[in-house]
Amino acid sequence: MIERRTLLWLGLLGATYLLSASSVRVHCAPLPTDLLEEPVVRILLTEGNYRLEVISSGGPLRIEWRGASGNPGGAATVPSPLQIIAGDQRLQVGDRTFDAPVRIRSLDGEMQIGDRYHDGWIVWSPDKEAGGWRMIEWVPMERYLLGVVSREMSASSFPAAALEAQAIAARSYATFQIQARGPSRAYHLRGDPRSQAYGGTARIPQEIKDAVERTRGSILFTDGLLFESFYHSTCGGQTCSAADGFGIGEIRSMPSVPCVGCKNSRFYRWSTDVAANKLRDALEDVCDGMGIRIGEIEKMTVVQPTASGYVSYLRVDHRHGSFEVDVSRLRSALGRQGIHGLRSPSFEVQSLGDAFRFSGRGWGHGVGMCQVGAKGYAKMGANRTWILEHYYPGVQIRREW
Repeated sequence: MIERRTLLWLGLLGATYLLSASSVRVHCAPLPTDLLEEPVVRILLTEGNYRLEVISSGGPLRIEWRGASGNPGGAATVPSPLQIIAGDQRLQVGDRTFDAPVRIRSLDGEMQIGDRYHDGWIVWSPDKEAGGWRMIEWVPMERYLLGVVSREMSASSFPAAALEAQAIAARSYATFQIQARGPSRAYHLRGDPRSQAYGGTARIPQEIKDAVERTRGSILFTDGLLFESFYHSTCGGQTCSAADGFGIGEIRSMPSVPCVGCKNSRFYRWSTDVAANKLRDALEDVCDGMGIRIGEIEKMTVVQPTASGYVSYLRVDHRHGSFEVDVSRLRSALGRQGIHGLRSPSFEVQSLGDAFRFSGRGWGHGVGMCQVGAKGYAKMGANRTWILEHYYPGVQIRREW
């Protein structure tokens, strides 16, 4: 999440960096020579303390573990299903307990963990920063993309050109994250929409396999540099520039562009009513620890919407005063309450007395490629190159492995 703050942009060694008081984040970078071969992606599937079940479709599971404190490691074959409990310092796997890294895979067939399906090793590692155990999968890029494209788009309803455009955008985003995070990080991406949705490498429709294979190694560049090729579900007729949406003004290939491809989406236009007390609860969540005492909400006003209709901040007038709230944080806080109707940051708001009505368009942050728009354009006959050049004007598409 990128919040409003004082920013300083600096070009350094062919890359663009965002400098703030707390972090340095790269948004454009050259492709290093060691990524000219297919990279391996490290995906964080979950972390902390949790309980889950591992189920093999092909019989027993194989466990291998590393020894701790000078002790030798070992291996075992165990029946499926297998219960795993991750605690602060110990990992319980069936009737065994570990305090050092463990990896598990199905001996024959796929392995189900939650709603993901895998056909390789999954690694559990203790991590103090995560407050428990990280569950990470290492997979080659092209296999990783099978799990991304199959979650980001439906093989049964999205034409081949849209699936191919999605594969290239997702490959570009992942390659950028590998470069930006560097080799010392435990993982490159999360296996959820905070990075890219990911469903594992098994049970992949043939249409997805074909789309990934036809675009193998193809990556997007802007002015010869890698960039964060953001995408979203539905723009509602006009995408949001990276400059307006995320404060990233140096990526010329992510401006605001018109879109007619998503006009038939059920989220092209939407309206949702949020009860005033629920909205106040969400605002208290956002303002927790800031010393803001929120009274009865009297009015909410959009603050400086962009020319393309996107809103970064709302002014909240309440009984004890007023303040501005980041829209992305408000959407997240409402989501934690199970209220998902505020689907995008492109909306207007009006008071209904005991509720507030948000009337907007699209679904998602609106930056980069509109996925439903890509579907619509593909149905009109556009190919993957046309789609990508429409949403990322001036982009170059190169095959790197």
